[in-house]
Amino acid sequence: DTICVVRCASAIIDLSCLGDAMMECAISSGAMDMLQNILIHDLEKDPLMVMSLLDLIEKMSNTLPMHAKRSKWLCSGPILKVLLNMAGGGIENDGEEMNGEITTNPDPILGGPALRLLSCLCRLAQRDESLFSSQEEGGSAHSRHLLVGFHRALHSFIYCNPRNSELERLALVDAISSFASSSPDAMTIVLDDPVLREGWLSLSVAQSKLKAVVLQSVANAIDPPKEVDANGDCVLPWSVPSNQIAMKLFNALSVVNESGGFGDDATKLVLTNAISPFVEIRLSSYALLKAIAKRGEGAQILLSHAGFFEFLTQRETSAETTKEGREAKHDIVIAILNSDARGLLADDTVKKLEDIVRQGPHYVKAVPWELATE
Repeated sequence: DTICVVRCASAIIDLSCLGDAMMECAISSGAMDMLQNILIHDLEKDPLMVMSLLDLIEKMSNTLPMHAKRSKWLCSGPILKVLLNMAGGGIENDGEEMNGEITTNPDPILGGPALRLLSCLCRLAQRDESLFSSQEEGGSAHSRHLLVGFHRALHSFIYCNPRNSELERLALVDAISSFASSSPDAMTIVLDDPVLREGWLSLSVAQSKLKAVVLQSVANAIDPPKEVDANGDCVLPWSVPSNQIAMKLFNALSVVNESGGFGDDATKLVLTNAISPFVEIRLSSYALLKAIAKRGEGAQILLSHAGFFEFLTQRETSAETTKEGREAKHDIVIAILNSDARGLLADDTVKKLEDIVRQGPHYVKAVPWELATE
């Protein structure tokens, strides 16, 4: 029976991803209600079947292009409520007080998959403000409930996973960064919470892959990537943080990692990682520098740091060995020239940066024929 249910659920979800017309058919026929009832009523009877359904719904939330009716169903109140309860962010279960708030334990089997799915839904909210603000009656209360519930779920995850293995930390970074990027209110909650700040931004014991993920997640939070909608058009996320919040996040990176010898200098921290021998760390550092450089205030802070201008312009001494890395460094220069800080730069600085843009990312200074034959 379980196998048949999972196969039927898989077929329903595959069809619902084809467009709004198929999603409307699935809703009107009661197929989506069936999936919702499995989540709610089979939680204790067959947790493994529910886990399979969570994986299918995660696939549904990640399939692009995203359609309006599908995103509305995914972020509907009943679905979010059961996911928050699984992840330890519900308010109906008995909980215990931790750091001044009531925290429930996540489901030992389904808590992790539920939190991962909630992270995917937060990324949906970056594209559509109405998903989590809810235009239904009591919409503002609905939004506050989601913020509080997800905040509680993140604390529950940290509380119940004190060892924080690399796999658990990757899941935590994804969850916190997705939540923070979903709205300005969520970003403020994360930045004002020392526990979540540490869980997201700490690089102290991170391996190369984890360190790259942390830096890239900060870059994506400051400069959210564009998405393609159902019509094939590029869509800018509505929740792009203000300059003030973006710089607060950038500075928080140095505050959390103050013991690493960087003090309160976030630029020094990122530049140090930008010359790492690990390609993935360099690429994520370039992405973060580009995200900050797009902001006028951020470009000024970067250029005022000793060594940053030379890092961009001295190609012989700070040569990047990969194609992707050279193009990423080139994008930083373009971001600075396109930012509001351009008008405040000295003429010779602008000329040097324009020369780099004109030469292209793969420029190599030619060696004179006489020297080449010696």
